[in-house]
Amino acid sequence: MAHTAKTKKVLGLLDAQEIVPAHNPLIQEPTGENYPVVFVKSEIGTQFVNVPFLLINEQLGSIMERFNCCTCDKCVAEVTVSCLAKLPPTIVRIKRTADEDLVNKAAADMRNEAIRIITKEVMLLKANPRH
Repeated sequence: MAHTAKTKKVLGLLDAQEIVPAHNPLIQEPTGENYPVVFVKSEIGTQFVNVPFLLINEQLGSIMERFNCCTCDKCVAEVTVSCLAKLPPTIVRIKRTADEDLVNKAAADMRNEAIRIITKEVMLLKANPRH
């Protein structure tokens, strides 16, 4: 496989420790009774956080912009679904604010793998756009 001018940049992304904004403007906040999968509150006060979805929400927009990939709703949804299928499911249960450290630790443990998978899926989408 031949190296292109972007190879070094892509490999740098895969090893990046860069912190990006925590909110992806491409994913809209739900209204009404539609709650995101990332944060579910039960009747007994326990909350469940889907860590892979949280990381995808955090990283996807900036990675798609870096590669000049289409950011329409269809493409964002497609990449999100394919990334969720490839990342190991990690649900963290928290009961109080102090337990947020559990979410942060789980996210830190998975962040590099998530960035690698998101980058790969964005590159696949850019190479084979659906529209």
